Amino acid sequence: MLNLPTSDMIESCSIAGPGFINVKLSTQWIAKRIQNMLTDGIDTWAPRLSVKRAIVDFSSPNIAKEMHVGHLRSTIIGDTIARMLEYSKVDVLRRNHVGDWGTQFGMLIEFLFEKFQMGRLLIRILEN
Repeated sequence: MLNLPTSDMIESCSIAGPGFINVKLSTQWIAKRIQNMLTDGIDTWAPRLSVKRAIVDFSSPNIAKEMHVGHLRSTIIGDTIARMLEYSKVDVLRRNHVGDWGTQFGMLIEFLFEKFQMGRLLIRILEN
């Protein structure tokens, strides 16, 4: 923390266990920013970014496994990042990749092959 540059934005920093750093923002800095927003308007507060378009990929659950609270966390983080970029006039493409379809299709093909002798026909269709 001694290597961090000084800033009027940060009041203090502390290590909170392995891999975690707490950063406390200065209440004076926050109050000044809020005062500027009230005086100058909220649109003037948004940072002007050089980026014109961004892709935000979030959640990405593995459909071969059960959903859990971690998917909500990454969805909320992704949505927050997308909203902050949109507020800064960036064109945001929101993407939610749902992966691992192989297991489901493999199980479906096996089921059709065993029950209806259709697995080979389905494999031919998928190959074309």
